[in-house]
Amino acid sequence: MGAVDIVERFFSHLTAREWEELGTTLDKEVVRIGPFGDELNGRAVYLDFLRATVPSDYGNDVLRVIGSPDGVFAFAKVTEHLRYGEEELHLDEAYSFDIGEDGLICRVEVYWQTPQFDPGGFGSATSDESYASSNSTDPAS
Repeated sequence: MGAVDIVERFFSHLTAREWEELGTTLDKEVVRIGPFGDELNGRAVYLDFLRATVPSDYGNDVLRVIGSPDGVFAFAKVTEHLRYGEEELHLDEAYSFDIGEDGLICRVEVYWQTPQFDPGGFGSATSDESYASSNSTDPAS
């Protein structure tokens, strides 16, 4: 089984909230780096985190999975759909996966775009006040 296959299985089980099956894609010592720089270590810890945080109204649109020719890395572009009570989120995400010699995922890094949030004060890319639009080199601006 190649890197793309294991990543596709990861998302299939995650979307279905099949925790035991998801665990079969993860190395026992897997490291998960979240979008806030948070780090989880170990399969059991990662699965407990997912059980506690993934809502029942959940899904992923896996748009693309690309594996490196040597099979040790894979990248995925995903739109994650979550609902917590009345709040519905649709997050555009990128995942980086390291695949161990045993063919299991040994590292997961999660990145997401959140233009609706602006922690750096730059203005979202969709805003007229965005950092990019206010610092354009276009002479017409």
